[in-house]
Amino acid sequence: MAKKGNKIQIHYFINDIGALTNKKWYRTISILLSPTFIGILIYRIERGCYLLVGAKVYSAIRLILSPVLNILLAYHRLDIHYKANIAGGLKILHGSNGIVISGQAVIGSNNTFVGGNIVGYDKDKDGRNKLIIGNNNFFGANSVILGPLTLGNNNSIGAMALLNKDFDNYNILVGVPAKMIKKKNNSIV
Repeated sequence: MAKKGNKIQIHYFINDIGALTNKKWYRTISILLSPTFIGILIYRIERGCYLLVGAKVYSAIRLILSPVLNILLAYHRLDIHYKANIAGGLKILHGSNGIVISGQAVIGSNNTFVGGNIVGYDKDKDGRNKLIIGNNNFFGANSVILGPLTLGNNNSIGAMALLNKDFDNYNILVGVPAKMIKKKNNSIV
């Protein structure tokens, strides 16, 4: 099971690189040196180790490595918890603005975060404890996703929006709290 999880993380990481470079080979060198790339690489390594050795052992390892990880966090500014389950194709455009993703998040493939985003979590009165984000969503600058909630596929969340309830597919969401202002035409997405 752990080996399969690590192979999946490697596959996801290759998809992340493809998303960051737009599959153009000449962008690869600048991407490899960028803080955003380093942050995603560290998340994928941490996630793979967590899946390989389990929660208790990895917590001890992480405690020992925390000084190094904190120095690297100051460089890449992507605070993505190793328990967050993020599929491949993760694209962070301006990672220098910081990103925080909770360990309770389950995020689908090919999602784009502009920067300054927070994907957080708080248990609701019904005891739901998952924050689920579908595939192919776009999160504008400084948008906040505060779960537990479920967000469908192919949504666009505007800059500085606060998403705190469930939405289905193909929406354009803006405001605090976020409201649907328009339904996307799914044939052009």
